[in-house]
Amino acid sequence: MLKQSIKEALILLLAALGIAVAVYAIRPDKIGPVAATANKDPARLFPTSVESREIDIEAARRLFKEKGTVFADARHEADFEAGHIQGAINLYAANPEAWLSDFLSSTDPATPIVTYCDGVDCPLARELAELLAANGFETVHYLKDGWTRWQERGLPVE
Repeated sequence: MLKQSIKEALILLLAALGIAVAVYAIRPDKIGPVAATANKDPARLFPTSVESREIDIEAARRLFKEKGTVFADARHEADFEAGHIQGAINLYAANPEAWLSDFLSSTDPATPIVTYCDGVDCPLARELAELLAANGFETVHYLKDGWTRWQERGLPVE
């Protein structure tokens, strides 16, 4: 009786595992590989509990006038090349493994940073701000729909 129960439980477990693998195989939104930084610390790459600070366009304009504030464009490189806030650097939020290690080693954590992307539904500016804050940057803000709003105000662009 015990052997029969163990055998049935094993069959059920294997059937469940087979179904899970089959369902995952046909999913269009598979889990991608985990990116790694130079120091191989995934906790630093993917923030979990960092609070972002959204700012308005006027606060961003004031920070732009201050020396030492870095504006970081979170959009894809092609979008950045098509136009960006004057003096901004491109830190594509969806591909931090391409730039994070270099940025961390070359930028003072006390540097004020404003991140931005384009579109009211674009999450990249906030994601970039959270990533930078999780990696020790003390003053990080994000500007929602920053590129469009910046251009509408006639502020400096390249």
